[in-house]
Amino acid sequence: MSEEKDLEKIFTDNHVDLDMALSAADKVTEFLDKSLREPFERYMVARLVSILYEETLECSLKPELETRIRNLANQKSKSHT
Repeated sequence: MSEEKDLEKIFTDNHVDLDMALSAADKVTEFLDKSLREPFERYMVARLVSILYEETLECSLKPELETRIRNLANQKSKSHT
């Protein structure tokens, strides 16, 4: 998709507040845990939200950038435990 380069630039230029995003993700996860019984249903809701944003914004993360974000999220989540 045409916006992929722009997403990488935004992320690389530190315009993404990963701590805030992780905090919001924790709150969403808590809500889903309380609202849906099955883990797979919770996962599907999270993926559907992601897909809806990708379709609305007409963009997606390149696999390399998604891997970097996953690694940062894992580091942050380990440092919060």
